[in-house]
Amino acid sequence: MLEFPTKNRKEKMIYLIMKHTPYEYINDSYDIVCSTDNLDEANNKLQGYRMINENKNISFSILKYEPPLILTEEVA
Repeated sequence: MLEFPTKNRKEKMIYLIMKHTPYEYINDSYDIVCSTDNLDEANNKLQGYRMINENKNISFSILKYEPPLILTEEVA
């Protein structure tokens, strides 16, 4: 049985700025244009990307990403 090391785990949330480009005849494109671990900085960057975007078909959004939990100990 594996035990989750929740006491020593540092909560590290990463915020990804994603660019969505839709196409008519091929699959849409999803690109990560930026990442940060600060939510305020992510919101500021998202607002900046939206302000300079001249193509109305392209959209930007924030995704919350939490790195996977790595189990380090096995408990019987």
